[in-house]
Amino acid sequence: MSNIIESATVEDIALYLQREEGLEAKLAHEQAVRVINGFHDMMEKGIIKGWYFNEQSHLELLPSDSALKIIANQK
Repeated sequence: MSNIIESATVEDIALYLQREEGLEAKLAHEQAVRVINGFHDMMEKGIIKGWYFNEQSHLELLPSDSALKIIANQK
């Protein structure tokens, strides 16, 4: 899993939002662009290193190594 980066495209996320949230295509695409922009922001801040759809078709974030260390230290 650690090699997955940006495996869910704007189009993939828009389709997901249409299916799961019942959004119309145009609104789903606009929301998907916002989601991707947020993911890029989190990548730039070193919080995540990617995102993907898991086996159950849920959108997952791949935390960065530094984020995993912070999480581990809080346990």
